[in-house]
Amino acid sequence: MSVKYLKLLYQMNLINLWINKMSKDNLPHALILELPEGFDNLKEIIDSFKNKQNYILEINEHKSSSGTTIGIFIEDIRLLRDTVKTQRKGVQTIVIIHDAAKLTEQAQNALLKILEEPHRNLHFILATKRIQSLLDTVRSRCQVKKIAPSNLTIDLPADKKARIKFMSDGDKFLESRLIKDSEFYDKKVKVFESAKIFISGSQLDKMALITSIKESRDEALDLVNASLTVCKFMITSHYNNDLCMKTDKLLQTGESLRKNANIRLALLACVI
Repeated sequence: MSVKYLKLLYQMNLINLWINKMSKDNLPHALILELPEGFDNLKEIIDSFKNKQNYILEINEHKSSSGTTIGIFIEDIRLLRDTVKTQRKGVQTIVIIHDAAKLTEQAQNALLKILEEPHRNLHFILATKRIQSLLDTVRSRCQVKKIAPSNLTIDLPADKKARIKFMSDGDKFLESRLIKDSEFYDKKVKVFESAKIFISGSQLDKMALITSIKESRDEALDLVNASLTVCKFMITSHYNNDLCMKTDKLLQTGESLRKNANIRLALLACVI
């Protein structure tokens, strides 16, 4: 069975589980779609809602007007609010936010005001792999649907199993993706190699690593999360204050990145 086929089977199994459920029930006013690692395409879900009775609005991350950050901003939600006010009667409007974790805190608060006043035939789908990045108040206004990975198992060499167990750090969704997607596995291995440099490399190597990440918030968060996993392992095997301080800095950096801080400055603050 080829890796390509396994990846297709994995994706379609996740999609069909959710779509079949929604076809039996009414779509809720607001839904958080909690996605596992490896689910990176909502096209099939969006296509399932496309018909003459539905109007689909999609919101994606983009650069800010200043060009310094990437996310979904309060201006986007204000535009959304004005757009849904003019929705046509008898037409169901479905707003799909592709990565709700990219909503700034201001944008989430603006969205909350819309969610607090439900309108007939207006529905929201907030897709995210990092539900903890959403405000508690936003989560409380939404139903949550978690898509679980398929139960397909594959035999792996012992050394690869050990590496996957280490990199996934107890995250079953991530473990499943690492097992089934060889390209993703190779990419994650490189992230962990970079994490070793970020923790214990020379200052010059750290600066070069930060420069290579450029404007990718996801890459930066992957690096920080991998570094935290490495630090956790090192602390359990050889505790020292320096590692604890590095862990605290990494936690602060991750929090800053999730709050849409400047990527380069946030990473620099972690190593200087």
